[in-house]
This record gives sequence, C-alpha cells and structure tokens, in this order.
Amino acid sequence: MNTVQIIVRVPADLARRVDSLTPIYASHPELGAIGRVTRSAVVRLALARGLACLERSAKRRQGGA
Repeated sequence: MNTVQIIVRVPADLARRVDSLTPIYASHPELGAIGRVTRSAVVRLALARGLACLERSAKRRQGGA
C-alpha cells in the first residue's frame, strides 16, 4: 500500500468521539483480527466511509445514478 501522511487539526470534541469509538472497534472480531485498533485506524475508517458518502452525494449532484 502506498501511503501519504496527512496532518490535520480537529476540534477536541471530534478527537473525543474518535477515542470513544476506538475500544468499541478494537473489540470487533474482523478489525481486531488485522491487529491493534488505534485512534489512527478509527480515523482512517471514518475517512474512508465519509469519503464514500461524499462521493455518492457528488455523483447524484452531477446527475449520475
């Protein structure tokens, strides 16, 4: 996997929300199987899911299916 580091500042409330999800996802059998679930892993998951949602929305706005 080719990776790029992106550094962003987020409001403290968003960081707390990520932190509250981390232990929940750490106990998820599929995610736990790939290794230690960290704050960064939860942020990557949220980013991937959020981007997918935004892409679907953009496609609808452009007249796509």
